[in-house]
Amino acid sequence: MESQSSSWSKIEGKNIPTTIELDPNIYKYTFPGCHILDIGCANGKVSIPLALHGYSVTGVDVNTEVLSMAKSFSKSQNCPQIPLFVKGNATTLPFPDASFDVAVMQAFLTTVVSKEDRGRIIREACRVLKPEGHLYIADFGQTWHSKLYRERYINDLPVTKEEGSIVAYDEDTGELAYIAHHFTEKELVLLLIENGFEVEYFKNDEFVTRTGKRVNGFVIVGRKV
Repeated sequence: MESQSSSWSKIEGKNIPTTIELDPNIYKYTFPGCHILDIGCANGKVSIPLALHGYSVTGVDVNTEVLSMAKSFSKSQNCPQIPLFVKGNATTLPFPDASFDVAVMQAFLTTVVSKEDRGRIIREACRVLKPEGHLYIADFGQTWHSKLYRERYINDLPVTKEEGSIVAYDEDTGELAYIAHHFTEKELVLLLIENGFEVEYFKNDEFVTRTGKRVNGFVIVGRKV
């Protein structure tokens, strides 16, 4: 199977799901003039609102088409500063050390099927953040009380090879489109503290998926230590 990163780079921009709304708590960690990195920015759903607040925003993604969509949409908005959108892989970010004040990952880690890559991505975010910088993550949580998700976690395990992961299929072809991982609280917390961060904020939430289903979610903010 080709790498998940390679798979996402080939998906049509319009088919990349962007359903989670930005949590207002992020603004507790921003300040006038701060530089924000949106990792896995997709069509700019997070980058553009942050830019509209007057922040300097850089979005990075592996998908060329979705970056073009983000650039086009951002130009149609009255942003005080138009976001910069860059093609790049989150495991090897194309930015110098200590370049940003805040990094954002909105429903991004769910697309990363390799535990090793998740660790690399968090370490890269830590590297490009300034001392005491903050990493904001919002992502899907495992929802075992739901019969639908419980069955998917179990039935998809032979393909996903990881508990809490599910397979998403292309609606037109029926072929495997991508694998999505739903996290436990423990997974996300350890992912941060084992890769350069201390947890400053944590919230249980509920998110809506691309198909309109409700699923557990987490919002977590780590501080670079």
